[in-house]
Amino acid sequence: MPQKGKRTFGDLLPFATLVQKVIAGLYKSSGIHHDEAKVTLALDVAYTKDRAYAAAVVYDVGRNKIIEEQAQDYGVHFPYVPGYLYLREAPPLLRIMALVESTYDLILIDAHGRLHPRRAGLATIVGVLAEKPTVGLAKSLLKGEVRGRGKVRPVYLGGEVEGWYVSCGRPFYASPGNLMSLQEVRKWLRSRGNEYPSELIEADRLSKELKATSEAEGPS
Repeated sequence: MPQKGKRTFGDLLPFATLVQKVIAGLYKSSGIHHDEAKVTLALDVAYTKDRAYAAAVVYDVGRNKIIEEQAQDYGVHFPYVPGYLYLREAPPLLRIMALVESTYDLILIDAHGRLHPRRAGLATIVGVLAEKPTVGLAKSLLKGEVRGRGKVRPVYLGGEVEGWYVSCGRPFYASPGNLMSLQEVRKWLRSRGNEYPSELIEADRLSKELKATSEAEGPS
């Protein structure tokens, strides 16, 4: 018999899988062209054992200027399980997004979008729930095969191209989250010099800075 009070997160995975499959079906490929992404919102999360430190950075691409930053810590209620990152990160990301006052055209998330076994990584989950154009930019490949040559190469998943591997500078994988097509993501990457976005680097720094400050202060 199961132990009383024992948290069996694995029991939630069939439900979580169904949620992903439904949200994957809600993905829309049209919504924004690459040249319309004038202002971006970059999102990232750092962690301690039981706290999530979420950061949001609003960036004006044309002026190369950060116009807003937000950072906040939240409780963590789910462990990291490969393929189910959204259960852990979507709640704090949606909450930090609610604090953002500036308008923006495109959300950038340190995670996969359509380049996911169920075509619904964290970037797709957030993009569909927020009804915003979204691109996922991940540092590692969850599943798929990079083919071809060049600095930007297609990533195949289930026989279809679902994302791009960018080997310039800091390697990463890019895929549509929502309201943006695969080809528009490719054009957007080119417009940004095929480089990992500086605003995501800043969001990563900001989340880790909040985490370090919190750890230094200790329990309140």
